[in-house]
Amino acid sequence: MKTEHAAENVSAAETIANNRTENQDRRGGLMQLFYAPRSPFSRKILATIVELDLATRVSLVRIDPWTDETLRRHNPASKVPTLLLDDGSALFDSPVIARYLDTLSGHMLIPPVPRTWDALRREALGDGLAEAVIRRFVDRLGPHDDRLDRVVTRQEAAITAILDRLETAPDWMQAPTDLGHLAIACALDYLDGRSPELNWKTRSPLLAAWFHDFRARPSMKIAADPIIGTFRSINIPHPPAEV
Repeated sequence: MKTEHAAENVSAAETIANNRTENQDRRGGLMQLFYAPRSPFSRKILATIVELDLATRVSLVRIDPWTDETLRRHNPASKVPTLLLDDGSALFDSPVIARYLDTLSGHMLIPPVPRTWDALRREALGDGLAEAVIRRFVDRLGPHDDRLDRVVTRQEAAITAILDRLETAPDWMQAPTDLGHLAIACALDYLDGRSPELNWKTRSPLLAAWFHDFRARPSMKIAADPIIGTFRSINIPHPPAEV
């Protein structure tokens, strides 16, 4: 009986060891990122990859999620970014992908407790800002009516409130770069490109000054133009998406 138990234990240990080896091999494999060049969430992940020095482990596929159904095989919502792992499984959306990538590099962009929640809170603010800008831009393309006007007004209120929160509590600007900084910077870059008429820099001078400096980081430049990075390959089968 003891011999049988010992054999079972050895077998279990071997299985665990084999699984660990397989997982380690998988972590070292090539990943594929589906992205759209205008998407602030795609840019956040591109910047994350560069900051974590993972570009040589990622192949890029530029896609228009509005017109191309290729992505839906991996992500039922057909949204970018989507990260295809080398085992065939996919991760989405950007907060999930960012957390996965951070684990590959020893948690370099998500700081330990107690700073964890501040970084993730700022990531949520950056993502919320980007979502509000997207929604405002898309809704303003349609015919004006009372309902759409109310939606646009609500998104503009969210944009203003988020900018005010970031402006009036600026201590985070001096903290070591984390995921929250990347999310905010990519959202502000998108705000600049999609809604310049809001003239947000006049209202938020501290935030504007921080953004002016932060956007000069190599990760931000490469996120805006991945061709200058060190990604394994870049596949551009379609025109740029107008997200």
